[in-house]
Amino acid sequence: MLPLLLISTLPAFTLLLAAPATKACCKLARELALLALLLATELLRHATAAAAAAGSRERERGARMPSASSKPAPALASAPSAEAETTPAAAAAAAGLPLLDLPELALDRVLEELSPSSLAAMACVCSALRDRCSADALWGRHLRIKWGRVLGAAARREWDAELGGTASGSGARAGAPRPTTRRRSWVDSLACAWPFSSWIGCRWLLEGDHNLPSPAAESTPAPAPAAPRTDTVAAWYRALECGEFWFPAQVYNREDGHVGFVLSCYDAHLRYHQRTDTFTARYPPHGRKAAKEEDGVQWNRVRAPPLATPAHDLHASDCLEELRPGDHFEIQWRKNKDFPYGWWYGVVGHQESCNGNEHLCRCHQDDTVVLEFQHYAPGSRWRQTTVGRKDHREKGDETDGFYGGIRKLHTKDEISTWRRFWPVDVLN
Repeated sequence: MLPLLLISTLPAFTLLLAAPATKACCKLARELALLALLLATELLRHATAAAAAAGSRERERGARMPSASSKPAPALASAPSAEAETTPAAAAAAAGLPLLDLPELALDRVLEELSPSSLAAMACVCSALRDRCSADALWGRHLRIKWGRVLGAAARREWDAELGGTASGSGARAGAPRPTTRRRSWVDSLACAWPFSSWIGCRWLLEGDHNLPSPAAESTPAPAPAAPRTDTVAAWYRALECGEFWFPAQVYNREDGHVGFVLSCYDAHLRYHQRTDTFTARYPPHGRKAAKEEDGVQWNRVRAPPLATPAHDLHASDCLEELRPGDHFEIQWRKNKDFPYGWWYGVVGHQESCNGNEHLCRCHQDDTVVLEFQHYAPGSRWRQTTVGRKDHREKGDETDGFYGGIRKLHTKDEISTWRRFWPVDVLN
């Protein structure tokens, strides 16, 4: 079978290497070639597994056949052995699963070291491992490692709301409308299901590992397998990996490369693409402008919302009294009242009457705070603005936009993240 697979996949390799990715027809050819390669690999894997299972059954059958020279065991002695075969340990040994004989702590430690795809594959070995490998504690660790930096409390609330909407039959979330899901390519769907195919179809795979049922058992219809639970951390992880769930987050420098959004961070709903390891971001409508989507958003441009303030609401500033020159902050800004707020990075500056001497500076005692956006050139109307410490509310006009709430940056990680997007050239 291996030579046949190699011969059948040779045209697929040729298409994959020769077809350019720029033309639409060639893109379809490349996807079909990749699909053929994936199917050939899957066929080879199932053939190898079936051959191994058949060999195991033959060896087990040969081991169970009594020899001609051996004497029949007494009936009283055979009863305990039959009873022993029904115990979990004996069943695990007969199925070739010494892993279940490990102590509880050792088994948990082994499962903790598995990758998500290996953990999903392990869940289809038997019912005992399926329950263990679906534990929220195991998948919660994988969720924190890969998704913890971009998932916030709002994402969890929307996932819970989606589960509630699905259970009630409505399928709609409360709050903001969910972005419509675009039709995905075959390769996207196949690449998504690849690590989890064994997990989803574990019931079907387990049937091939058992001996053929007796005629009496065939007459009794087998119960339908239970549907996998959707309220687990494992289900949430799979929905994120497969791009089935749009989660709320914030994107640095939206419309990457657009000079009007340098050193800003805007709310969006994102969907993950496993094949490219990037996101599609869908931004809310800006005034009369329709919602806009951006593809190819990298991980380093995404963050979990640090505050629970919605994009159209004014944040209540609680740090104005402690702001001093040199402090880093981010401030809400929007072009007009119909637009949502975005967060913009800046640094607290000195008053005009201050010479900047740190020993003589009294700017922190002034009722007015100078906010500087140093990525703009000196003299630019976007370079500097002032806000009051006591009665700060949204200020501005239709020309310069409206400034909202302020959030002080306390950690070096937050500051270094913003500085990573600092433009090479100073803006006018």
